[in-house]
Amino acid sequence: MKNTSYTKRSIYLILFFIIGCTSSLYGMEGAGVYFKASLCGKIYKHLSFLVEEDVRPRDDFKEAEWFLTTVEVNYKFNKYLLAGSGYMSLARYKASDELRNRYYLYATGTYSAGRFTLSVRERFQSTYKVHAEHPKNYLRSMLTLSYKIGKSGFCPFAYIEVFNDTLNKMRSDKIRFSTGSNYQLNPNNNLQLYYRYHIFNVDDPVNYRHAIGICYTHRF
Repeated sequence: MKNTSYTKRSIYLILFFIIGCTSSLYGMEGAGVYFKASLCGKIYKHLSFLVEEDVRPRDDFKEAEWFLTTVEVNYKFNKYLLAGSGYMSLARYKASDELRNRYYLYATGTYSAGRFTLSVRERFQSTYKVHAEHPKNYLRSMLTLSYKIGKSGFCPFAYIEVFNDTLNKMRSDKIRFSTGSNYQLNPNNNLQLYYRYHIFNVDDPVNYRHAIGICYTHRF
């Protein structure tokens, strides 16, 4: 009974925080909100799948602008190493000429010490925009540090990710900073709330400079 009451209070606190942050972002240039739903589970032993839908409203919040759909398979070699590949469709509402198809490969190394977890991920992605002559290729390097707060269900994290253009002498076109927390509702359901900030060296129509995001994950 106490756990149920604690869970409800935690959810209400998260929702209150989201509403407050959304209100503060309204009308701010280069700011927005991301909503994501994720389904994942095992296919066979160490082989798993992931399906995600990411909806990004316009900065005035009047309608959805981008829909990012992801399908992925990954393999866990051991507790330290995970690798995977996937496909993402990036579709802009009422703008078929903005459609992008993305393919990616990645590997993640993870090491835990007590309640701290450090992970390093390298991801290569190739994005094809319709009617564009050449794809956009990036090597995305990410470093993440997280901390599990006892049995509370909360696991705060922070990461930095650098987007290196492989077709332009590994120039850093974008740097992403993010901090937030995962909250485990139960063994099969998880909520994530985060703040994200970008440094742009090139135009990016898909991402905001400032963003608040919420992600719900269900594990089969």
